[in-house]
Amino acid sequence: MANEPNVQQPQDANDPPSETVVELADGMRGRWVVASQGSTHVWDLDTLTYTRRPGPASPSGAFDYDGIAHRITRVTRWPRVGDQSLVWFDDPASPFDTEQFRRSSVIVSITRAPEGADDEPGDGSEVGDAG
Repeated sequence: MANEPNVQQPQDANDPPSETVVELADGMRGRWVVASQGSTHVWDLDTLTYTRRPGPASPSGAFDYDGIAHRITRVTRWPRVGDQSLVWFDDPASPFDTEQFRRSSVIVSITRAPEGADDEPGDGSEVGDAG
């Protein structure tokens, strides 16, 4: 199947196994933690939601609606290690008139979120509004 992730196991045998991939793509399933240079971004491909969690080292700081899961309306650029992602969602204050987007900084890793884990804290991205 074309959307099967390339699973890699950790180097240290004492570490619990974790599934990592190089990129996310349309049609994939699961809940993924995408770490960028200063934030974490949780992509839940089962519920089609996105959450940004800026970390203390985030070069762009906090944005309105951080820490809230947003229903993804479209993806212009899927997350890929070494690249950026660009995701769109309706503005919670004006969902019929305004769309928000989040562009991540350079992505350093993509790991499947552990079962039952809450959204992870994170790194730096850029944000903007589109009408």
